[in-house]
Amino acid sequence: MNEIQLAAEIEERKSITNWSNRKIEMETWNSLFEAARRAPSSWNHQPARYIAANEKADIQALCNTLHRTNSWAEKAAGLIIQVAAPEDDDRIDGKEYYLYDCGLAMMSLIYQAQVLGVTTRQMIGWDEAAVKSLLMIPDRYRVVVITGLGYPSESAFSEQAALFKRRFTAQHKRFDMKHLVFWKKWGYEV
Repeated sequence: MNEIQLAAEIEERKSITNWSNRKIEMETWNSLFEAARRAPSSWNHQPARYIAANEKADIQALCNTLHRTNSWAEKAAGLIIQVAAPEDDDRIDGKEYYLYDCGLAMMSLIYQAQVLGVTTRQMIGWDEAAVKSLLMIPDRYRVVVITGLGYPSESAFSEQAALFKRRFTAQHKRFDMKHLVFWKKWGYEV
């Protein structure tokens, strides 16, 4: 079988949390949000909104609202809080389109970050009422995802620790295609 060629940004993307202390430049922030803004959405409703936290005090305050398993976020150069109001997008046959559209926007942002040398990690473990109160988010909005980001650490120890963690937790593994893709009907392989 021929090797499948992927864009380097897809091939090399990892959820890294061993970040350096380097701040993210405003030009980079703007580029990330522009990538998200250009993402497709149902009927171009563009339901996603963002709050960026790039000061240590703000990041720490947000970390106090996160589930304990997300303590890694304290080391981020910034956090992006993506919110959306469900009624700002389509709801058809019980499907909440805002979730899909927000996912597309965040994925565009993540790949743009990868292009710029910034790594990201998303989380969904937080106290929504506490996040909304802290950031003064109106009631009609839901917190969809929080993403930590930063430049990767260049410390050899940090890189080895991250590699060990990825292998120990099997983060580097992906299902074979035969487990993911069926042709013509469920369970049918070519």
